[in-house]
Amino acid sequence: MIRPNLLSLAAAAVFLSIASSEALAQHLPQYGPSEYGGLPPQQGQPPVFQMPQNQYQAPVVDHYVEQAPGLWDENRPIEHFLHEVTSRSWMRLEFMQWSFPGPNSGVIGAPVSGLQFVPPNNSIEGLNAPILVNDNLNGGTTAGFTLFPQSNGMEISDTAGIRGTLGVAMSGGDLELSFFGFQKGYSETAFTDIDGPRQIAASLITPGGLIPVIDPALGTQTNPNYAIPLLTDGTVSNVAGLNSLIFDQSLQATLSSKMWGSELIFLTDRYVPGEGFGFQWLGGLRYTSLDEAYNINGSYEGDAAAADRTANINSSVINNLYGPQAGARFSANTRWFTLSATPRIMMGLNDTTASVSSNITGTPASSFETRSVNFGTVTQVNLLAEVHLNTNFSVYGGYDFMWLTQVSRPDQNIYYNSIPSATTGFTPDIRQDVQYSNFAANGFSFGAVFRY
Repeated sequence: MIRPNLLSLAAAAVFLSIASSEALAQHLPQYGPSEYGGLPPQQGQPPVFQMPQNQYQAPVVDHYVEQAPGLWDENRPIEHFLHEVTSRSWMRLEFMQWSFPGPNSGVIGAPVSGLQFVPPNNSIEGLNAPILVNDNLNGGTTAGFTLFPQSNGMEISDTAGIRGTLGVAMSGGDLELSFFGFQKGYSETAFTDIDGPRQIAASLITPGGLIPVIDPALGTQTNPNYAIPLLTDGTVSNVAGLNSLIFDQSLQATLSSKMWGSELIFLTDRYVPGEGFGFQWLGGLRYTSLDEAYNINGSYEGDAAAADRTANINSSVINNLYGPQAGARFSANTRWFTLSATPRIMMGLNDTTASVSSNITGTPASSFETRSVNFGTVTQVNLLAEVHLNTNFSVYGGYDFMWLTQVSRPDQNIYYNSIPSATTGFTPDIRQDVQYSNFAANGFSFGAVFRY
């Protein structure tokens, strides 16, 4: 009973489908070789669903042939803005040569008490006149005549750098953006081949055929050893019982400094426009980075009974000073030249990262690192003389003085300490003690100004 009904239903569906297709074909437009580009009759009927067509055909536009808008159209807002900025701009490029301060002058190491003046020139023992020092790391035996190394004269001179400044004349004043940077400068004090002359003297044969009895490990008045004095449990020691690191082969202390930064300042319009004397207030932001390192390297061999040792002490500091700044510019303008002075001061923060590490033979290596944020200032005075060769080009020379406060310097952060030991006399205990001081840099600059 079910199958006949299914067959009947299928036959009815086929019949209705054929009938509806024929009816639809009678009402569709005839397709053939007409002006609309229809299909010829011999290719059969078109698809049931076809988009209607009309007689309009869109024009073909060749964008490579038709006239396109210019590459630079000042009627467009962004291009008009850029044109205005460029027409009001100037650029200054300059070469700088500055000097940076060296480490604190004086003895490299801890203070020493009990030093005396030596007649007839009133030289100071250990500084200008060699003094007998015991080597407490080798059982307290004498190291001979010894001097304490000093860091005097380690200023970093003639450090090269560049500075670029972009200026834009705005409504109500001028905007200046500048960037400066110096290459890393170095300064060192070094003593090499310390026992070399003594080794030569020990090998000589006297006219009588005898070899002089000279111990090349012991310092002499004319060829002394060098020693870095240490505290004893944080206490200053008398020279008679001083703990120190003795060097009879080589000793070198090196300071490196690198500085860079950026400024963004806005200057008001001159109170007296045109030629003559003028005055402008300024305000803005400043960032200055001072990256320094101080490294001490030395070696000791001593006699056959002494153990060879080397000492490496490294200290580094990165000072990041940033904040708002304010100041003024005083200038005198003429058609041919411009003289100006621009004092300004930044009062903000100093984000400091300092580290000290040491590696001394016979002593475990140590490393310390500290990060802190403190108040800091940057004061700078710029003096400038500019000669106008034409309306678009000038040459100039200048002088800068920069004063940084509350900065940390690597040589001042080394804590030269020692701890008494029953086996070796004492154990070197080099640590970190972060200190803050001032930093002054100055130098000359030469460059040119380009106006658009």
